[in-house]
Amino acid sequence: MIKLCIGRSASNRDVMEKIWRFRHEQFVERLGWEAIRRDDGREIDEFDGDGTLHLALFCEDRVVGYSRLLPTLEPHLLSDVYPEIMNGGAWPRSPEIYEWTRCVVAEGEILINQIPASHVLMTGVMEFCLVAGIASLIVETHPKLVNLLISTGWQVTTLALPSLRDDGLVVPIQARPTAYGLMRHHRLYALQGSTLLLEPEVRNPLKPDRSLTHLPYLAPGRIRPTKAILEESADASN
Repeated sequence: MIKLCIGRSASNRDVMEKIWRFRHEQFVERLGWEAIRRDDGREIDEFDGDGTLHLALFCEDRVVGYSRLLPTLEPHLLSDVYPEIMNGGAWPRSPEIYEWTRCVVAEGEILINQIPASHVLMTGVMEFCLVAGIASLIVETHPKLVNLLISTGWQVTTLALPSLRDDGLVVPIQARPTAYGLMRHHRLYALQGSTLLLEPEVRNPLKPDRSLTHLPYLAPGRIRPTKAILEESADASN
């Protein structure tokens, strides 16, 4: 399931160590982002602050997928690294708007209860937004991935025309999660139940006086493919 870590608190030390090393393995060793290579094998940048939200997908005790959400009221990639792709326009900023970055799944056919890890991670990001009350995410991505987000139920607004950068085209967008979109993820990817591990001690980053709780229409439980659900229903009717 997907575990949330907020900032760099001492209680997260062991999990964050796995995350730093997973990020280095994926973005440096696998994808060749040499500019962020570190001798200690831990990928950490200036945006990994106290308000950063880390969503790590675990398979047993190993990180197999990861996404990072950055508060837009603090420095983030669009504000400090890619502002020119807005072509002079302003980008959305709000306590309820985050930037979605560093999204990656480990290489190979990684299945979690017969479901590809990438499907679980993408569903988990939308579910977490709805659980925490995040209104939307801004994303700098390739235009072809915009179609993927739209097809899986995100409400997408293009913030500027695509720009050409060293690694290809990039377009800034705003993606809004909805309950309909989450259910579409579940139907498309054959998921049932929550993808999130919500520990009682983890507070809602948008409302620190409250704990995170699962959505009422997604009972916590093991992720199971639709085939298993159908088989269970058939057994019950016999």
